[in-house]
Formats: sequence, structure tokens, C-alpha cells
Amino acid sequence: FTLQLARDDDRSLHAINPAYARRFFAGVAGDVPLRGIRMTPRPYIEPAPEMALRVLFAGGSTVQGYPHPKRLSAASYLQEMLRDLHPGRQIEVINAGITAASSFVVARTVEDGVAALPVDLVVVYTGHNEFYGVYGAASLDQGGGSLWSKRVRYALMHLRLTRLVGGVLSAFRGSGSEPTALVEVMGRADAVEANDPARAQAAANLDGSLRDLADLCRRRGVPLVLCTVASNERGFAPARGEPPLGNLERTRYQDLLAAGGRQHSAAAALEALQQARALWEDDAYLHFLRGRHLESLGDGTAARTAYQQARDLDPRPWRAVGDLNGVVRRVAGETGALLAKVDESFRRHSPTAGVGWELMADHVHPTTAGQLLLARAIVAALAQAPEPWGTASAGQLRTDLDYRRHLGDLPAERLAVVRNMAALFGAPPMDRGNESRKSELDRQAETLWAQLSDAERRGVGNWLQAQGPDLMPLNVAEALFAARDYRRARDYYGAARLEEPYTVWGDLWATLRWTRCAQLTGLPLGPTEHAALRGVLDRLPFLTQAPDFSPGLQAFVAGYAHHLLGERGDALVALETAVEDGDIRRRYFREVLVMLVAELVEAGRTADAERYVVEIAAEQQQQDFGRVLVERIRATAVR
Repeated sequence: FTLQLARDDDRSLHAINPAYARRFFAGVAGDVPLRGIRMTPRPYIEPAPEMALRVLFAGGSTVQGYPHPKRLSAASYLQEMLRDLHPGRQIEVINAGITAASSFVVARTVEDGVAALPVDLVVVYTGHNEFYGVYGAASLDQGGGSLWSKRVRYALMHLRLTRLVGGVLSAFRGSGSEPTALVEVMGRADAVEANDPARAQAAANLDGSLRDLADLCRRRGVPLVLCTVASNERGFAPARGEPPLGNLERTRYQDLLAAGGRQHSAAAALEALQQARALWEDDAYLHFLRGRHLESLGDGTAARTAYQQARDLDPRPWRAVGDLNGVVRRVAGETGALLAKVDESFRRHSPTAGVGWELMADHVHPTTAGQLLLARAIVAALAQAPEPWGTASAGQLRTDLDYRRHLGDLPAERLAVVRNMAALFGAPPMDRGNESRKSELDRQAETLWAQLSDAERRGVGNWLQAQGPDLMPLNVAEALFAARDYRRARDYYGAARLEEPYTVWGDLWATLRWTRCAQLTGLPLGPTEHAALRGVLDRLPFLTQAPDFSPGLQAFVAGYAHHLLGERGDALVALETAVEDGDIRRRYFREVLVMLVAELVEAGRTADAERYVVEIAAEQQQQDFGRVLVERIRATAVR
């Protein structure tokens, strides 16, 4: 479940194994290679401080934070909120979200997680993947519908009998070829009609998995928070079913459904839909249309009922049906688990007609505002938790805007999210019935693009063309820094350092540049900046163990940090070491030379400063810059 990445004296750097999730996907789609299997592991240090508190947050892609950067996930917001509520303690929220994970997968993940690392709280958000998720009741080739058969299959797969079991369970399956998006593969499963036994099986599976989790946490003495789940009720159209009617009645039904379309007046459309309902009551799309028209007439309460009927009757139940939230509530009440009422919170913050695009990016994944609501619902549930969780006051929490600013909610990444959602709704299976959503997202993307500065656009363009850093915020930050837009650059560097901690560029380099931007905009370096620079020096020994981390780069990073901290002696020693590295001289010519000159002049070694400038400027064919720097050295010496 975990990996040790590096060791420094008595401390070791660990992370959740990013390949851990793949054990659940063996045989999901036969021999079809899959794209889109994700986890979002973040490094952590062992041993944790004595007063540290650690949370394991498990679930599916909503827990990961999809479609947002991982620093803007509910897990990240929860971590910040808990830090606010428990000042002086180190709080770590371990994100164990797995794409398309059903509750069966979530339960196994928590079992492995609490066995691998000490945790003080478990939070589980699951329910949307009980049908089509991995080991769901209607998913492809998951060892049968029941929880017992899934346990047997998973145990055999875990014992590396994949080839034998796969052959037995999929004797009639064809072979695959090119990598396929996971959402497309899951969409190939059969429809689940209103009377399909898979619906009862999904509820039974969720019930069993949650009880397994409650029993595990009780035996471990770890508090458990079970979350109800929220979904897009008003915005996301259900799939269209085939009416179980004879030819004449079917034609009549389809004519009435067409007369009840969105383009018709509400009163006439509702009359047509009522007649259609007399022919077939269980059409999810009919109820969705009713909801639209009732909402347009201002009857939000009736519209909400219709939208929820549409969700619960959807023959493609990508969203958790209402009964599954009932299971979560019942299990929490009967086992003593804490209950986070996420669905109720989302409805309170939505129009009367129901949850829609205000809080949902697609059918089940929240917007940034929704991720914050999810985190706050969990915090509210902890009010009933034992110490230390239940002793804090929610009055210490910051506003949503403060959290978004702190973690870096950036324009370029908002654009990326909108574009990703447009692509999702422009392809099967999400394009069916939601055609207008792609057009709306395309319009939003055009507006967001127009609002970016030229340098931000260059950074986004470089990132899309795989030029420069792989991390978008860092790529945009570098473009802004080159354009001398240091204020915006600092925002993007700050986001990069939070997005990829314990990495050379996303963390160390971004932190150095984030601090440098503060200087260049005239901001004083306060306790926050000094702590960040100390953090660079603290994390540096772990990262120097990477195979491509040269001694010259180590000296450059250390010298840069010491220089910004005003630690002259340490800075000079490190920078003189760094400048001996030809790659450092080439890649960071101006930066290393300016810092080295400043430290040499401060030490009274102006002759050495001139020598370095002349030699290195000539080597890099930057004589004009060298002459300017020499003049500056001489002017300083005269003063």
C-alpha cells in the first residue's frame, strides 16, 4: 500500500503506492488495456511528530478531487480546515481515492491502509460506483453480483491467479488492443432497468462493505465518518430507455414524449408528459423533462421530486440512487459511525429544484465550491467525534474564498477543467442527452481564455505542446516570470509548490521562485517565506537521493535558499560550488551569477566577482549582460 522513497538519518519519506489501484482492475475489461486508472498519492514523513493527527480519506474519483488539481480536492480542503481547528498539531489527510472504486474496493483499500500506516480517523465517501464501478453490481466481469463472489474473486486475483481465474470467468470474451478510457469501458456494461435485481444487489453490496468498514474501525479503535453522496439532479440528463410497449402504444408514447420536449411551452409539455406517463411510468427521461418544465414554472418542490425520480430510474445509473444514501444513513446509525450529511448540505446550498451545475462539474464530481462543501460537511460530523476531533470550534474556520486563495484556485487551471469537461460531454457515453452542455462549456472556455494575460496563454500553450515543465501551474509561472509579471507568477509558483510537494521542480524550485517573486514585487520576506525556505533545506536531503539530482543542482538550490534567507557564509560556499557545474552555468546563468556576485561583494571579494562574471559571461556568450554586471560591481565598490 505504501512505498519508502528515501531516507535521511532517522526519518524516511513515504507515499501511497501509485500502482496500488491496479490490483482491482485485473480482468475488468478482458485484455483491453485501460487509460484513466488514477490515484493521487502525496508524500509524507515517518515517523510523524508525537502530536500529529492522520486521516485516511477513501473513496472514488470524487475523493481524488477530479476534475480539479489535487490540492483543490475535498481532502486538501479538509486538511486545511482541520489544521485551523487544531493549531499546533500536524494534520495529514491521506488521499486514498481510486478511480471508479465501488464500496467493495474502498473497503479493501481502508483495510490495507490502516494496516500499513497509523491513522487517527477514517473518512469514506462512496456510493456512486455501486453499479458500473470496479466490482460494482453491474460492471463488466467482476466475479458475479454478490459481495461474497466479489471477495472470492479479489482474493484469487490478489494471490496472483489472474490468468487462471480470468480464463474461467471470461471464456467467451474477445481480445482487446489499444488502450481505452476507463469511462468508455464501464459504459459498455448493460443497462440497469427499474426492476433489475442488480439494484437490490448494489444496495446489499454497499451495506455489507460499509459494515465491514465499521467493524474494522471499531476493532482498531479508529473513528469512522461515513458520508452520504451528492449528485447532479437538475443538470444531468438520464439515459433514454426503450418503452416496453407494443408498436402502436410505443409510437403514441414517443409522440407524446416529443411533445413534452424542452423546446415546448411548459403547460402544454406537462400535459403531454402526463399522458405519456399513463402509458409508461418508469421512463427516467420523462421525469427529467417534467422537472425542467416544473422548474420553469417556478414550482421548485415538484421539480425536485421529478428530478430525483429521473435520477433513481436512470437505466444508466452512474449516479447513486436515493436508496443508496439510505443505506449509508442506516449503517451509520446502527454501527455508531459518524454521519456526514453531504447530500443535505448540497441541497441547502442549491435552488429548491435540486443540485445542479452550480455545485457539480459533471454528473457526480463537485465543482471547487462543491469540494469545499464536502469538506465542511465532514468537519460538521466531527463535532460528535471523540477527542481530539470533537473538541474544536467550527468558528475557527476561514471563508471558502480564503481557502481557495490559500491553495491556489488559478484561472489557467479553471480553463483546463472546463476544457476537460467539454471533452467528457463531447464523447460517449456522456454525450447522450447532454449535448447542450458541451456547447455551454465551450463558451465558458472561450471566456476564460480571453481573460488570461498573454503570458498565461503562452504558459498554457507551452504546457499543451509538452514544452517546459509538466506541471501546468509551474509552466505558466515560468512564462509569467519571464514576462516580469511577478505578482501573477507568485500565485502560480505558490500553487505548484502545494500541488507537488517533495519534487525538485514543483516543490523546491517553485518555492525559491515564489519567494524571489515576493522580493521583486517589493514584499518583505516574513515568517511564512522564511519557514518555506527552511522547508526547502529540510526536504533537500531526501530529493538529492534521486538518480538525476547532481551535486551542482544540490548546491544551487541550497545556495539560493541561503541567499534568500540572508545567510551569507552558507550561501557563498554553496553558490561557488554550484557555479563549477557547467549545466548550472548554462541553465541558470543569470540567476546564479547575480546571487554569487551579491555574496562575493558582501564578502569584500569584488575582484573574484568580476572574474566570475567575465569568464562565465564569455562562456555563455552573454557579454553585454556581463558588462552591465561588472559596472554594477565597480559602482558598488566605489560606494
